[in-house]
Amino acid sequence: DWSRTRKDNHKEVERRRRETINDGINELKSIVPNCDKNKGSILKQAVKYISELKEAEARNIERWTLEKLLSDQQIKSVKEEGEAWRRECERLKERVRELVVKREVLGVWEGRGRGRQRERREWMLRG
Repeated sequence: DWSRTRKDNHKEVERRRRETINDGINELKSIVPNCDKNKGSILKQAVKYISELKEAEARNIERWTLEKLLSDQQIKSVKEEGEAWRRECERLKERVRELVVKREVLGVWEGRGRGRQRERREWMLRG
């Protein structure tokens, strides 16, 4: 009866194999849209759907890469513009300091009181 046991084992192995295949096909059917009940059709639709997903992924990666490149360029440009404005502010502050000193040297601040002169000096030192 060794032959009989071997046959029964083979049947069990084949039954589990078919069950695994059927479970996989049923899972595909639940994931892939517009599937028929036919196993062959389900597999065919799954292949088509996976191909469409891969193409969409490739398009998205290309789009995201381009968007990231553009964003990086915009960030760089904004940083450079901000740095240019910072330098311009520093230049203007220095120019104001020069003009304040020039006015004091020329005596334009006469008669304004000692408190005002102290404020000007403190402002210049903070600069």
